[in-house]
Amino acid sequence: MKEQADRANDFIDFIAKSPTKYHAINNIKSKLLKHNFIPLSFDNKWELSPSGKYFIEQDNSALIAFCMSPHDFKEQSLFEDGIRLVCAHTDSPTFKIKPVAQMITTPGHYMQLNTQGYAWPILSTWFDRPLSLAGRVALKSKSPFKPTIRLIDIQDPILLIPNIAFHLTKGKTESGISKQKEMLPIMGMANRETNENELFELMAKKLNIDKENILDYELYLYPVDKGQLVGINADFIVTPRQDDLIMVYAASEALINSPANDTTKMIAFFDAEEETNSTQGGADTPFLRNTLTKIVKSIGGDEENLIRLISRSFAVSLDSSFAMHPNYMECSDPTCTPIMNKGVVIKYDANMHYATTAFSSAVFQEICHKNNIPYQKAAANSDLRTGGTISAFMQTQVEMNCVEVGIPTWAVHSAYESCGTKDFYNLIRSLISFWNQIKE
Repeated sequence: MKEQADRANDFIDFIAKSPTKYHAINNIKSKLLKHNFIPLSFDNKWELSPSGKYFIEQDNSALIAFCMSPHDFKEQSLFEDGIRLVCAHTDSPTFKIKPVAQMITTPGHYMQLNTQGYAWPILSTWFDRPLSLAGRVALKSKSPFKPTIRLIDIQDPILLIPNIAFHLTKGKTESGISKQKEMLPIMGMANRETNENELFELMAKKLNIDKENILDYELYLYPVDKGQLVGINADFIVTPRQDDLIMVYAASEALINSPANDTTKMIAFFDAEEETNSTQGGADTPFLRNTLTKIVKSIGGDEENLIRLISRSFAVSLDSSFAMHPNYMECSDPTCTPIMNKGVVIKYDANMHYATTAFSSAVFQEICHKNNIPYQKAAANSDLRTGGTISAFMQTQVEMNCVEVGIPTWAVHSAYESCGTKDFYNLIRSLISFWNQIKE
C-alpha cells in the first residue's frame, strides 16, 4: 500500500506542476532529459544508435519519446518486430481566455475576463473555486517568424466564478448555464483608475518583461487547490485534469522505469483530443508517421520498410474510463461497467470510437494474465454514447493493431476527477509488462 500511495502522491505533485498541457509536456521533457533521452528535431538528419533514447516535441503540447532496441541496425530487426507504442493525450476540458479579454461591468464595480469553453467541462464544478491562469505567451524577437515563447503560471488565486444564491436560481440545471454569461471569472474590483491592460501587466510582472513585448497569449483557467488522496484507506486519487494527464504520467513513468531489453519502446502524447485531433500535434496529423519515417530512414530503410514496421507494431491507447457510480446505477451497463480499484479497463465500442478488436484485446489480456494484473472489460450503456479518443484518429495516419485501455474514473470532465489508487498503480505495472513481454 505504501508503494501505491507514494506513486499516487508523486502523480498529485505532477498535476500541481502541470496546470496546462504546455507545462505537462515541459515537465515530461525535463524528466526525460534527466534520464539521458536526447532531443531531436525534424529539421535535422537523425543519427540514431542501438539502445539510444530520444524524444521530439511538437508545438509545446505534444511529444514522442522512444528507446531503440540494442540489436545491430544492420540486422534491421525493427522492421520485423515493430514498435510497442503507448499513447495518450495532453489536453483537458477547461476555459480559455479570449484574445481581447478584460471586461469592466461599470466603473466602481467588477473587473472580469472574457472566456471561451474548451471542450466540454462540467460547468457547475467550476463555480466557487479559487482559480488561476496558466499557459504560454508569445513575445517579440528579432525575427517576426520566430516569436519567443515563454510558459507562464500565475499560481496565485486571482479569479473566481461565483455561483448565484440558491434562492435566486429557480431550479436551474447544468443544461441551463450560459458559458458566455455565467462562466466569466471575476478578477477583482474595478474603479475609474483601473487600467484596461491589467491582464498584460500581470503577465509582464510574472515574466519580468515589458508588457509592450507581449504579442499574444494562450491562457487557460485552472483550479489552484492541490489534489489529494481520499477515502478511509486512501482508496481514491482526486485531482484536476486526470483526463488525460494521469495516462501521460503513467506512460512516461512506465517507459523510464522499464528495463532495457530487445523491444523498441515508444510513447506518444497528442494534443487536441478533446476537440479536433487535427491541429498541430494531434493524433490525426502526420506527427507520429513523420517520426516513424525519420526512424526508418535513419537505419537505412525505405517506404516499404516503414509500411512493414507499422503493420508489425502494436499500440496501447490510454484514456479515462467511466466507473460504476453507486448513485447513478441507471447510467451503467448491466454487465460491462468497471468498478473502481478492481483492475485496469479494456474499452470496447461497437461504433469503433475505440480501436479495440478481439485480436488487440486478446494480446493485452494475455499480458495481464502472465503478470497477475487484474483487468476489466467496459462497454457503454446502449442508450448512451461513449466518449471518443485518439485511437480511432491515429489509425488514419498509422494503421496498426491497437487496444484502448483506461482505469475507472468518476466525474470525467469535472474540475476535479477521481480514480482508484490501486488501479493507477496496476496501470503502470501493465505498461511495463507490455514493454517487457518477450515474443514467443
